[in-house]
Amino acid sequence: MNGIEVFNRVINNNLINNSRVFSGRSAYLPAYADIFRNIRKSEKVRANILTAEGITVPPILIISVTNNCNLACKGCYACSQDRCRDSEMSIEDIDRIIGEGTAAGVSIVFIAGGEPLMKVGILDITRKYKNTLFVMFTNGLMIDAELINELKQIKNLVPAFSLEGDEQVTDNRRGKGVYSAINSTMSEMNKKKLMYGVSITLTRDNYEMVTAPGYLESLDKSGCRVLFLIEYVPCEGDPEKCLTETQKEDLLVQTEMIRKNYSMLPVALPGDEEKFGGCLAAGRGFLHISSMGNVEACPFAPYSDVNLKDMSFIQALQSRLLGRLRDNHYLLEEAEGGCTLFENREWVEELIKT
Repeated sequence: MNGIEVFNRVINNNLINNSRVFSGRSAYLPAYADIFRNIRKSEKVRANILTAEGITVPPILIISVTNNCNLACKGCYACSQDRCRDSEMSIEDIDRIIGEGTAAGVSIVFIAGGEPLMKVGILDITRKYKNTLFVMFTNGLMIDAELINELKQIKNLVPAFSLEGDEQVTDNRRGKGVYSAINSTMSEMNKKKLMYGVSITLTRDNYEMVTAPGYLESLDKSGCRVLFLIEYVPCEGDPEKCLTETQKEDLLVQTEMIRKNYSMLPVALPGDEEKFGGCLAAGRGFLHISSMGNVEACPFAPYSDVNLKDMSFIQALQSRLLGRLRDNHYLLEEAEGGCTLFENREWVEELIKT
């Protein structure tokens, strides 16, 4: 079984076969039955396209819908890239790309930013593709009572709120009062039995705090159903914030422990790349579309040789850069930071030149 097949199996086992995630959320079961059927169907679609056309379609698409944000968090990788805000994709571009992607076998879409809710019309797209699972990474500050009622009707969308740990750590990075505002929103969503998750950027400093049983129990009791544990990428020349090797090894143990003992589905990124035969970027597991439509191997490595404003999704997947990265994925081993492509960016830049 190759790395891509292993990754597909992990998606099926961890998502479809994890009934604890729906504890107290039974209203979501009919919608997720359709989503799970679509995940299995999409795997066959991807396999058929690979066999017939030799094109690798990722099961997961990450799309940054805007660079605009209502916060200025310390160490934000999106801000550090200083991307242009004048040529963002229109909502029609985003709709077309997701439509073409899901038709080709994409079954899970991560919506990122900036702050995604600043993109007018983005929730309408999630309604349109009701059998596709959407995860929206948000700071949560734009979610008020009216929007919570709207989210109640969108069963295929899981908002993932960004936290850094406790109030002091979160507010230090994101701004005073942010932690309290997010907690208030999560409390209201839990009262209404809505599905939501939490996304935590893991650093050497906050790792012990956010993996402690007390912290995990508090998230579980608050109603969190998906927990993203994302390794910090040293985008500001600060590798001392990256996880230690001991912490990296422990993260694999903690992820399995959370899966067994809590009602939260843990998703560690980049995860155990050794299990998957190397880096899962460039379409082996996921692909990133920038807010300007550039097709990139990974959100942390903003290199591209094709743009989706100029071509179809299937055409973009035949990018020479993506192909060369996939062919050499076994060279991309675990990095000091959270992204091996970022750490080997000089090599990626050379691939583009040649």
